[in-house]
Amino acid sequence: MGNEERTFAQLVEAFLAIYAEGEAPPLPVVVKFIPAGGELPEGATDPADHPGIPWCKAVRLACEEGEAVTVTVDNVGCPAAAIALGLVNQFSESALAGRREYTDLMDEAAAPADFTRGLVYACQGIGFPQFAIFREADAGRYETLGAALKAVAGMKAIQPPIMKAAIAYRAEAMDVAPDVVILPLKPKQAMLAIEGYTYPTGKRVTLDTVGVRGVCSDLTAIPFLSQELNGSLFCVGARALGGWAGSLMALGMPLYVFRQMVNGMEKSATGYPYAAFPE
Repeated sequence: MGNEERTFAQLVEAFLAIYAEGEAPPLPVVVKFIPAGGELPEGATDPADHPGIPWCKAVRLACEEGEAVTVTVDNVGCPAAAIALGLVNQFSESALAGRREYTDLMDEAAAPADFTRGLVYACQGIGFPQFAIFREADAGRYETLGAALKAVAGMKAIQPPIMKAAIAYRAEAMDVAPDVVILPLKPKQAMLAIEGYTYPTGKRVTLDTVGVRGVCSDLTAIPFLSQELNGSLFCVGARALGGWAGSLMALGMPLYVFRQMVNGMEKSATGYPYAAFPE
């Protein structure tokens, strides 16, 4: 069966089979965007089932527990993710109401505009300590407002907001073609995936990441908007709130890139003796 003829579930099966016995990576996660005015597909969970959930945590639950987690403006737990996923206007001055796992850590909930203006990320240095998530001990993500604004400018986002929902799920949870595929991997596993991706062309891979918005921007918005492979080492939210293990990083890509990657991994398997590589 040719690579282009395989279903996504079959591609996932082939991807996992390439790795040495007992060393298969965590299961890939699918992302499906539902544009404003669209309907949630069969199998998607009710957003009310996951109140205030950060997108990074939603992706991990999909990976580890097999849930099809639906995130909308009503239950997204992090304004940064709401911006990146196209659920809210990045210049909105209104804080997201109700339970929100990220901004609940602050003395005062920051609005999306506070993230966009860099106030959250440079909170201590510029006089906005109410936005610190680790209280007095929190130095913020960047030392100055200029550094924060430079970082924010590179955090790709689906703007203006055009999405009703983003759904994270595994291949078996819903029979819906993915917009983005996220592969949680150990560095050694990521190496093999990238080697397969580059096998046909020799094209180098540049990971566009800054240590903030690791899942929502690096692994979801960037691959969706660029239609290219990207990777991330995750971020403070993904580790502390999302629960991603310290041994993992991740790659994000549109479906056609995942097809190319699996095909290249299969063709190049004998050129890369994965089982012989040390941990």
